[in-house]
Amino acid sequence: MNKFLTDPSSLSLHDHALKFYAQNMSRLLIRPHRQPDECMVSYLIRVSEQNGFHHIGHLLQHAGLPWKNLRIPAHQIITGEYDIAPYFSQLGLDYTYPRTADTFKSSQVPHFTTKIFVKTPKICPECLEEMGYSSDLWSHIAYTACIKHKLLLVDTSPKTGKRLSWYRRSLNEFGESDPFPPVNSIPKASPATLAFTRAMTHLIEGRNPPKSIPTVLRGLNFAEALSLIHFIAHYQYRLFHKTLFTPASLDNLTVSHHYTQAWQALKRWPLGFHLLLSQYIDNPMSERGQSGINKHFRDIHEKLYRQRENKGIARLRAAFDQFIEINWPNAIQTHRLTRISLSSDERPLITQKEAQRLLDCREPRIHSLIAQGKITLHKFKGKAYFNREEVGALARLYQDNWSMEQAVIETELSRYQLKQLLDAGLVKALQRADSQNRDWLICKRSWQRMINNLKKPALQHESPKGKSLSGLQKQGFMITDVFNMLAKSQLNHSFKESTTKPFSFKQIVNFRLD
Repeated sequence: MNKFLTDPSSLSLHDHALKFYAQNMSRLLIRPHRQPDECMVSYLIRVSEQNGFHHIGHLLQHAGLPWKNLRIPAHQIITGEYDIAPYFSQLGLDYTYPRTADTFKSSQVPHFTTKIFVKTPKICPECLEEMGYSSDLWSHIAYTACIKHKLLLVDTSPKTGKRLSWYRRSLNEFGESDPFPPVNSIPKASPATLAFTRAMTHLIEGRNPPKSIPTVLRGLNFAEALSLIHFIAHYQYRLFHKTLFTPASLDNLTVSHHYTQAWQALKRWPLGFHLLLSQYIDNPMSERGQSGINKHFRDIHEKLYRQRENKGIARLRAAFDQFIEINWPNAIQTHRLTRISLSSDERPLITQKEAQRLLDCREPRIHSLIAQGKITLHKFKGKAYFNREEVGALARLYQDNWSMEQAVIETELSRYQLKQLLDAGLVKALQRADSQNRDWLICKRSWQRMINNLKKPALQHESPKGKSLSGLQKQGFMITDVFNMLAKSQLNHSFKESTTKPFSFKQIVNFRLD
């Protein structure tokens, strides 16, 4: 008897038929082929619908999935974390590794964003009608609009307000007697939303990003770029909603709005990020004023420095440090920010009084310099600040060159003569006296270069036959004529060097006309 049960050769034809039926009873009659870019879970919905199952929970239970209450690991199937291949084999379906699993695997680096895929599906009704299946791109949270039809993806029923479900009976409806909305009622995607979605598509598929992508995202992979975008979107959302940004739990219309705002901030990099940070000064994390501001920025700082291996976050970190050092002067004392390392204790922005001290001028002069664009005004909390390097460079410019009074002393020419030379362009002026500037600024270096050039061809001995500068002027030559003739080598001269006045024009003596 035992031999009959265990020996295959002893089985009857009827027993072989029963065994074959037991092994193949779960195989489906209709087994459609899965498209290369089709969402794995949406493919199972399509299979379930064509074979008459109520929803995919019943389909996979039929295949032997041991989950209770007809639930399925939809998110883990998309990410590839749950091995669904054996159940495909039971159903007689061909299994191919989903593209979404590759995206998920490449993103599994510590401190990279984990908010990649949706919890509930979203679709483009037009594409679904044309293709007959759901694209796996739609399962990405960051893919918010259909690029082809320029429509936002649909995930909420306008009739019931309920979210689209993985457990729906039919692929092309929310539920029984609840079809997808007509195309003319679906919100159109803005150009910024389409640009964002297009850039995300290129990054997801590993293609070169479009030229319109923000500079800060260039050279980043999908996970790094999405981490950066989520960081911006999180703090934009937190600023107004006082809670965490959880894109997987938001409907597509809402999450698209926040992604588009983050995208627009990145397009104006780093000013868009700095503007976001500046808004936290007026919206501190507590009502305790300064300490609330400190807490907010320490929180941002710690999150940035915790993700050191992420190139996208590294770019945010550099822009954050720049904001703290340049755009946030004196709001928080350096010693209070013990967890924020600044490059130096000297703040690059200085107050107006400090600028006046460096430039040795009064307040009206500061206003004049701002109007001329020589220094840049930075407003912070109603007070005026200026860039230390910019003010310092202007102060050095004034120190290294001459005013009219200084030039008269050093060149030993009269004010009238200098004015003629300046008007004729024979002496270089860095600043002209006008309604905005009370005095000239005369280039010391160009004058020195001219004196050195006149020294080279000069005769080394004094000739009694030569004329003085006054003698030439008595003959009708103006100072501008003398300079022009010297420049064209039409006037010979000697050079009598002075140790006390090395820039004096009186060193040029004994003029002789050729």
